[in-house]
Amino acid sequence: MPSASIDLSEIAQLRLQSISFFLLLFLLSAWGLKKLWNMLARDFPKLPVITFKAALAGTFLWGLMFLFVLTMISGARELLTPGAWEKDGRTYRLTDSESEQETLAAKEALLKERRSKLAELRMALFMHVATHDGNYPAKMEDASFADEFWIQPGDLNARYGYVPGEKKSDKVRPLAFEQAVYGDDQQLILFTDGAIKQISPAEARETLSGK
Repeated sequence: MPSASIDLSEIAQLRLQSISFFLLLFLLSAWGLKKLWNMLARDFPKLPVITFKAALAGTFLWGLMFLFVLTMISGARELLTPGAWEKDGRTYRLTDSESEQETLAAKEALLKERRSKLAELRMALFMHVATHDGNYPAKMEDASFADEFWIQPGDLNARYGYVPGEKKSDKVRPLAFEQAVYGDDQQLILFTDGAIKQISPAEARETLSGK
């Protein structure tokens, strides 16, 4: 007669493996607690020697205590930021509104960094004009400052665009501009009067083309 066998599904096998691993760690922790406690009892006669059964009970009680503490921490976190966390399976994650706020804050921080870096390029260009008889560099390579001033913030290492010119005049024109690599529909342009304007890429193209 054919022998009967029971085949577990893949999910059931994974759960059985997880439970077995947890039980193994639990028994090892109890064994370690018994050994450490009894070693300590040798130096302190007032401490009683415990059995493996007592070590199991102690490990179980400590586990419950830590679970209670972690639950209290999670509850306090939810009270401090009500509605900021939502359940995702067995864990929690930030709600979409909280994630959107973090994304917006990151974009604002990057925009501030972009303005600051373009302001550094402005200072370097004006220093070049002051030391070269009022002349701007004919091209980037002719600039008297370090090449790092031409590098935009970010991981792409994009270089600023430059509009060559002659002597500094009263006519305001674009001098340097960002490459549109940030994907936020905003582009910064430095003008010869020192102004840094934030406009859309379409407006930037019209400005740079002289329309």
